[in-house]
Amino acid sequence: MSLTRLMLRDFRCFAALELDLAPRANLILGDNASGKTSLLEAVFVLSRGRSFRTPKTENLVRHGAEGFLLSGAAKDASGTLPLGLARHGAGLEARIGGAPAQSLAELTERLPVQLFDSSSHQLIEGGPRYRRQFLDWGTFHVEQGFLPAWRRYQRALKQRNTALKQKAPEALLKTFEPDLAQAGTVLDQYRRDYLTQLEPVALDWARRLLGPTDLSLRYLRGWGEGRTLEEALAGNRSLDRERGVTRSGPHRAEMAVEIGGQPAQQQVSRGQQKVLSGALLLAQAAFLRQSSGRQCVLLLDDLAAELDRGHLGRFLDLVRETQAQVFLTSVEKDRLPAWEDARLFHVEHGKIVKPV
Repeated sequence: MSLTRLMLRDFRCFAALELDLAPRANLILGDNASGKTSLLEAVFVLSRGRSFRTPKTENLVRHGAEGFLLSGAAKDASGTLPLGLARHGAGLEARIGGAPAQSLAELTERLPVQLFDSSSHQLIEGGPRYRRQFLDWGTFHVEQGFLPAWRRYQRALKQRNTALKQKAPEALLKTFEPDLAQAGTVLDQYRRDYLTQLEPVALDWARRLLGPTDLSLRYLRGWGEGRTLEEALAGNRSLDRERGVTRSGPHRAEMAVEIGGQPAQQQVSRGQQKVLSGALLLAQAAFLRQSSGRQCVLLLDDLAAELDRGHLGRFLDLVRETQAQVFLTSVEKDRLPAWEDARLFHVEHGKIVKPV
């Protein structure tokens, strides 16, 4: 999957912009605050229905405008498919092939996008939620049953947590637990299976970027081993009522990234954390293609500022190997790769001044 065309209306600093895109590499040159990261953000929002820079979609609307519109043409082996996302008032409307989408997840399914930017080291250094998001992105794109199980689990979890906060009697809590446990067990197995398949690919890509490392990825499911989730929920019911929250389940899961059996963030520098995070993201892109034949879009924001020259060169070589469509920003033209099939866009103050 790749974007052949991208159109923005009243998004961030862009009043109106239309770009014809290269299928493999799109290089975006511009000074700080010129709008180049906003182009990456537009692709991300078109895929995810949310931004990586702000939790509020109203912040994406150009000053003085009432809403924004993003649209693109996504191409794969079966043809070209129009995608669109608009904010009107306080709501978002997604369209696929000219028809309303049932959910934003349909956009994500059609246009898989991964981002590497200044916050990507959080995959190693940050809390468990960053690694759960990493797992869930990959599992969602390779396992069709993941999203229904995730939605079912979230619905049951919300019901139980609401009852816990209200100090509901245990008899009522019991009514939510079978559905919560069943969906959670399915969700757990999907994640476990995905990580089992991804791990050898991830270890290989990490070795190629970092050199020999005793790296491992270990799945922690979010409740104690040796008992079912339903047993864990029942056993913790009294303490959960006291604390007002469900403390057992896949919403507490973790992907432990370890080197030599110790947390990776304790074993490598901040720079190496960024390289390792990049290796894991590229491994996901490669595995998606290997397992499903689908390509994702890679958004790489100012790599030259995040990686030293040695790692930058190796990283870009591996980016090409994924065969993903790439959007890469830089403030300096000489730090952009000299790829023959790349298209260069020069951004100044929300406008493309010199497409090449």
